[in-house]
Amino acid sequence: MLGRLVEAAGRSPLAMIRLLLALAVFFLMPAAHALEGLSLDIAAIDGKHWQMQGIRIALTGLAKSPQQLALTINSLTLTKPFDDLSLVNIRCSDFTWHDKSLNCQQGRVQLRSKQWQSPSANFSFHIKENHSKFHLDDVRLAGAHFTVDGEEIGEQWQLRINAQAVNEQLVQKLLPTASFELKDASLGFRLSASGRGASIKDFALRAKVEDLSGQSPDGRFAAEALTLALHLDAVNRQGLWQWQSHSEFKAGAMYVEPLYLPVAAQTIVLDTEGDWNPAGDEVDIRSVRYRHPGVAELIGSASIQSGKTLSVDQAELSLNSSDLAAFSAIYLKPFFEASALEGVSLAGRMNAGLSIKQQAVTAMKLAFEKLDVKDEAARFGMRGGAGTINWSNQETYDKPSELAWQQLQLRALPIGPSRLTFLSRANTVQLLGKTRLPFLGGSIAVKEFKWRGQQQQEPEVYFEGRVDNVSLEELSTALDWTPLSGKISGDIPGVDYSNNTLSLGGELIIKVFDGEVKVSNLASSGLFTDFPKLHAEVEIDHLDLDQLTRKFEFGGIQGRLSGFVRNLYMENWKPVSFYAWFGTPEDDDSTHRISQKAVKNIANIGGGGAADLLSRSFLGLFETFMYDKIGMGCYLHDGVCQLMGVEAAEQGYYIIKGGGLPRIDVIGYNPRVDWNVLMERLRRISTSDEVIIE
Repeated sequence: MLGRLVEAAGRSPLAMIRLLLALAVFFLMPAAHALEGLSLDIAAIDGKHWQMQGIRIALTGLAKSPQQLALTINSLTLTKPFDDLSLVNIRCSDFTWHDKSLNCQQGRVQLRSKQWQSPSANFSFHIKENHSKFHLDDVRLAGAHFTVDGEEIGEQWQLRINAQAVNEQLVQKLLPTASFELKDASLGFRLSASGRGASIKDFALRAKVEDLSGQSPDGRFAAEALTLALHLDAVNRQGLWQWQSHSEFKAGAMYVEPLYLPVAAQTIVLDTEGDWNPAGDEVDIRSVRYRHPGVAELIGSASIQSGKTLSVDQAELSLNSSDLAAFSAIYLKPFFEASALEGVSLAGRMNAGLSIKQQAVTAMKLAFEKLDVKDEAARFGMRGGAGTINWSNQETYDKPSELAWQQLQLRALPIGPSRLTFLSRANTVQLLGKTRLPFLGGSIAVKEFKWRGQQQQEPEVYFEGRVDNVSLEELSTALDWTPLSGKISGDIPGVDYSNNTLSLGGELIIKVFDGEVKVSNLASSGLFTDFPKLHAEVEIDHLDLDQLTRKFEFGGIQGRLSGFVRNLYMENWKPVSFYAWFGTPEDDDSTHRISQKAVKNIANIGGGGAADLLSRSFLGLFETFMYDKIGMGCYLHDGVCQLMGVEAAEQGYYIIKGGGLPRIDVIGYNPRVDWNVLMERLRRISTSDEVIIE
C-alpha cells in the first residue's frame, strides 16, 4: 500500500506534499498529546512552469481543535518569459489543504528581480491539479502601487498587472541599460498577457505616462513634460506577432531628430496595425495613420526590415495638409536647414502620395492649391500656385503634370500668371508644348525646356525661346541697373547649362531702339548658387538715341549710337572687369542734337567743365546744342574705370565734340573714376531732376 501511495505521489507535487504530511502525522500519532506542533521541510517542488524552493509546512496546536496549518516558501520562480521575476519569503498564515489542492488566503510575499526587490505585499494562491492561480495586492515599490493576478490551467496561463504612480526611478530600472536618461515621469498601466508554456500567446497594454522628461544619450530623442497614452494589443500566431496600437500625445513636447514637435491643445494621434516576424526581422505595417490636427494627416502602409538598422522594403504613403504654413514650420524646416532650401517656407493646401521601394522613392503625386513659396534669401518665390505634379522613376512614364501660378519670382525678376504642362520622370523634367510667360510688360515665349538632374553635380538645363516687348525700364529697375527705357524683343537661341557652365548656342540678337544688340560668347558658372559668375561679349549697332533718351531723366539726345562691351566678367551680377565703348557711328548721317540737361549730366559723369560754362555764359539760354560726335569708353579693372572719349583734347579728352550752331564741347578731365562712384552718379541723375555739379 505504501508503495502505491509513493507511486501516485510521484505523479503530482501536491500529492507528494499530502503524502509526506500524512506520514508525519501517522508516525507521530502516539506522541500527539505531548507535542504542540510538527513541521515538514521540502527542498523543492517543480511544476510545469514554476518551481518552489525552501518549503515548510507547519501544523501547530495539536492538542487543540482545530489545529492551525501554516506554509512558508523561500522562493517561487517562473519559467520564461517571466524568469527574471521571483516571489520570495512567502508566508501563509491561513493555509488549507484538501481535495488535492493547496490554498493560501492570507499571505505575505516579496517580489524580486535582478534589479530590485519590493517590501512585503498581500498574497494569496490556489494550487491544484492542472489549475493554479495567485493574487498579489498592494505591492509597493519606489512609491508605486501594483496588483498582480496570475492563473495557470494545464499548459495555458494568464497574467494581469495593474500599476499606479510608477515614478521615473523605477521606470529607468525597467528600461534597457543606457537607452534613455529620465529626469521625470509618472507611469500608470494595465497589462494582461496569456500564453502556453514558455511562449506568450497574446497581451494587451493600456498605459499613460505624464510629465515625461529626458533624452537618449546620443541626443537624438528627447521629451519635455510629455503626456502620452498608449493602447497596444498583440497576438502571437505561430511565431508571427499581429498587433494594433493607438497612441495619443496630449501635452508637452518631444524631439525626434531632426523634428521638434510641440503638442498644442489638440491631441496628436498615431494608430498602427501590422505583423512582426522576429525570426526574419520583418515588420509589415498594414496600416498607419498619423494625425496632427490643423497641421497634417499621414496614412499608409509599409514593409520594413528591422535588423541592426531599419530599411524600408516597400511603402505607400498619403499626406494631406490643410495648412502648409504650419506643416512647413514643423516638419519641413528642420530638413531644409543646411541645404539649398534653407530659409524656404510654404503656405497653402497640399495632398501628396509617395511610393517607396528599397529605400528609394519610386513614384510621387503632389497636388496643391493656393500655394505660396517664400525664400528668405530672395532667390525665388511663388504666389497663388496650383497644380498637380506626377513623377515616376520609370523612363517610360508618360503621365503629364501641370503647374500654374499668379506670380513667380526668380530672384528680382517677376513672371506673371502662367500655366505649364510638362513631363516629369526619372531625373528629367521636359516641357510639353510651347508656352508664353508674361514678363515685365511683355512676354517670354518658351519653345523648348528640359532639365536633367545629376548625382553630386548641378543639373543640366536646355532652353530655347523668344522675348517680345519686355520693358527695359522695368528690367533695369528689377536688376538694380542704371535705368533704361524702351522695349526689348528678340530670339533666344539654345541656352545650355551643363557641367556647371551656362553657354549660348549661337548669338542672342535683340531688336531694341530701332537698332540691334548682339550677345555672343555668353557663359556662366554657378548660376544656381549664391555666387554666380558670367562672361559675355556685347555688340550694339545704330541704336536710336532719341528713343533711348526720350523718357529718360538723363536728358534728350538725337542721333545714333554703336559700341561694344568686350571681355565682360561679372560676379554675383556685379561687373568686375570689361572694356566698353559707346559712341557715334562713323556712317551716322542723322541729326545730331543734345539737350542742355544731357550736356550737364554727361559733364557730371566724366568730370568735365561744360556745366559750369553753361551757367556762366549766354550758352545757358539754349535748350539744345548741335554736336559732331559723342563717345565715351571705360576699361574696368580692380574697381576703377579708366575713362576715354572720342578724341584727345589739349587737356583731357572730348566726350562731346561740338559741331554746327549753337555748339558746345564737353571735355573730361578725370581719366580714372571709382566704379562705385560712377554708379552713384548715374543713380543720382536717374532719380532726381536736380543736377549736382562737382
